[in-house]
Amino acid sequence: MKGFGLILLVLSAILSACDSNEVKIRGKVVGLNGSVKLLAEIPGEEGVVVLSRQDVTNGDIDLRSEKLVVPARVWVDINGKKTLEFIADTKDMIWIEGKIQQPEDIGVKGSGLGDKYADVKVLFKDKYEKPVQQIDNSIRKILAKDNQTKDDEVMLGIYQLQKQRYARHRAKYVQTLIETNPTSELSLFLIKDELRDSIHLQKELFKDLKIANKESNVYKLLKQQLQ
Repeated sequence: MKGFGLILLVLSAILSACDSNEVKIRGKVVGLNGSVKLLAEIPGEEGVVVLSRQDVTNGDIDLRSEKLVVPARVWVDINGKKTLEFIADTKDMIWIEGKIQQPEDIGVKGSGLGDKYADVKVLFKDKYEKPVQQIDNSIRKILAKDNQTKDDEVMLGIYQLQKQRYARHRAKYVQTLIETNPTSELSLFLIKDELRDSIHLQKELFKDLKIANKESNVYKLLKQQLQ
């Protein structure tokens, strides 16, 4: 009976841990001796707030917060050397790693939603951002001329129209992506990030979403923003 009681105690402790609201952001940054901070926007509070702060002496990061409900966009400041921006979509699987001597290589893993968003961003870059960069380069070349011709003025107008066309196509693609994925929490981030120039469209798409978890940080922030 004592053994059975011990098993129940262990199971109770495991279930209690699983039900905890605490979100953990952990990791190992070799050579880090300094402060790290976990920041996020919180519904009902102004701006980005510090949720957790830790003084690290051995490179081991262990930031925790009970105010964060995943999924959420968070920022982790690593002693002023680098600020990581990522989506936290799990309570205890996010892991930061790297070396403080090479802050540009410090990264984060463990976010499935973050990985999906990264794939979408690669598509956006190849399909829309690179062509727009080429157009901007052509515009800069014309503007750098001491004497612009009539043809230059015509080309500047054409380039601006091309940029507008890419912007419209990108917004339309994002809209289609959201409409075909109404249950995906990634759609919340796409509405918030990609369609900020059209509050009306944001409201329409948000209204039609079928997100199961309405308590998450990103859901509540977007709902608050669109009220």
